[in-house]
Amino acid sequence: MKIKLKDGNKKVFNIPMTVVGIARNISISLSKRTLAGIVDGELVSSEYLISKSCELKFVTTEEPESITVLNNTGSIMLALALSNMDPDIQIAEMNLNDDGFYVDFKMSKESIKEEDLPFLEKKMKRISSDNYAFERFKEIKTDGLNDFQMEVNKEVKRGLVSNGVKLLTKYPFAKFSNVKASKLFSVAGVYWNNDKNNEMIQRIYGYSTFDKDQLSLKIQEKDSRKEQDHRTIGKKLEIFSFENLVGQGLPIWLPNGKILKDQIKNFIKQKEWEYDFIEVETPILGSKKLYETSGHWEHYKDDMFPLMKLNTDSLVLRPMSCPHHIAIYKSKLRSYRDFPIRFSEHAILSRFESSGSLSGLERVRMMELTDSHIFVRPDQIKDEFKHCFKMIEETLKVFNIQIDYYSLSLRDPKNKAKYFNDDKMWNHAEQLLKEALNESKINYKEMIGEAAFYGPKLDIQIKTALNHEVTISTLQFDFLLPDKFDASYINEKGTKTQPIIIHRGLIGTYERFIAILLEQTKGNLPLWLAPCQIDIIPVSIAESSKHLEYAHHLRNEFKKEMLRSKIDSRDERLSYKIRESQTKKVPYQLVIGDNEVKNKMITYRQYGNEETKTITLLEFIKTIKNKLKN
Repeated sequence: MKIKLKDGNKKVFNIPMTVVGIARNISISLSKRTLAGIVDGELVSSEYLISKSCELKFVTTEEPESITVLNNTGSIMLALALSNMDPDIQIAEMNLNDDGFYVDFKMSKESIKEEDLPFLEKKMKRISSDNYAFERFKEIKTDGLNDFQMEVNKEVKRGLVSNGVKLLTKYPFAKFSNVKASKLFSVAGVYWNNDKNNEMIQRIYGYSTFDKDQLSLKIQEKDSRKEQDHRTIGKKLEIFSFENLVGQGLPIWLPNGKILKDQIKNFIKQKEWEYDFIEVETPILGSKKLYETSGHWEHYKDDMFPLMKLNTDSLVLRPMSCPHHIAIYKSKLRSYRDFPIRFSEHAILSRFESSGSLSGLERVRMMELTDSHIFVRPDQIKDEFKHCFKMIEETLKVFNIQIDYYSLSLRDPKNKAKYFNDDKMWNHAEQLLKEALNESKINYKEMIGEAAFYGPKLDIQIKTALNHEVTISTLQFDFLLPDKFDASYINEKGTKTQPIIIHRGLIGTYERFIAILLEQTKGNLPLWLAPCQIDIIPVSIAESSKHLEYAHHLRNEFKKEMLRSKIDSRDERLSYKIRESQTKKVPYQLVIGDNEVKNKMITYRQYGNEETKTITLLEFIKTIKNKLKN
């Protein structure tokens, strides 16, 4: 067999050889550095037996794939450390994420707490010096992946594991001695196999590295991300909160958050008016029959809140508004001359996300979606797609949102149970969407299995501060729901025919959009969005103070111009109040002292600028209004 190496050289062997065996044939030093291999593009273990000609790349500590191998090794070491604490533990899953690894497990005794993590780290360090903690693995091929099954010896050196433990992982792992440092970040609650119908178990997140310096850099990166996390920013700027007493995943908009949300909403409604959308409003409830007709009950009921049975009615909090908008469409007879018909709604939706998946505003159980359903004739579908895409592009540009990539979400033909079973419909819809994207010269990635159950879609993907990938805007083609609800119009021949629906999420939900906006601006919101635009800070706050009197006069003048301001009349040091205003990233700070009162002037400093300026009130208002206009 011929083995083609990364450098282009070829090796010939007459017998099957392992990856590390081939490395040893080249040099002893290479074999010592080899953690795994990549055979014809597939990541495999160092003990993978190659029996036919292929291309081979050695995964050494210098290769990027080594991080995958090392963190998978870390997950195994954590599973072993946990099993040492509790011999009857059940390991549900070991897997990798963008920040390292995680292990899902169920303890037979007491649950793991945050304060237990340093103890587990010490156990992992002990395990790192033991290369005989498990029997030699055997390789099993499953769905094209390499699954490695390990059965831990019942009698392991120094009693690291007291009982036999079976582990299954789809990634290769290295010798434990390669892991020089590990950090366990947090404990969370998740459902077994991420299915909310299953019981709640625990998950530990961690990261493993080749040396302590790498780990220090990773911890610094995590800390930096935390500062950019919308939850951290939102708390500092007093945008939103969550209260367990109110309910998990139910966001509370604080006064600053309500102002921010309303400013965005006003802009969105203006944009929808420009693009000829008709605003409607529908109930936050829907009948079970409504969602059975649409097909959502069959495909989506696990993500809905439980039914409410009232007398003969069975109602559910709506997870989407498309069936409601179809009811509006069907409220009267439609003609081909009426199209396109663009219904928009800032719709309150409820979805029963699992507790483990809730993440600030990024993932919630109650949300407000910038929703729209556009009814078109078949000959209009491509033009309407371009019309809506232009609207989305313009909107995201105003907020300077940085897009990661465009996703063409298609169905997985092998998993027909997940989608409406109509090959002809799917092929037609996917072809039309691809043509619209290509004609619009949009670069996209094809994502098999990410389509909605009723049709393909374009998703605009964003990376969050925590490196999560989320969808912000979406356009979906739907040939199914018009058929389900027998929606029709009179065509030019005078006969009934079915329209096509385009689902449009302009900026997604306000919750997720504001989370992204806070992260991408780092809380430094543009003047028109800032909840408080002007901080007025009087030097003296005594009741009879001329400083405080002038501050109230200024605020009244700002109110006449619809400018948002507040007076900081707290009994605190002036330097503290100025610093806090900077921390809260208020665009303008006005300090009112004797000179300002005497000369009827304003001394201000703009956020991020050390320079102060003194001008008249009229000049200041003119400056602010010009900035808002632009």
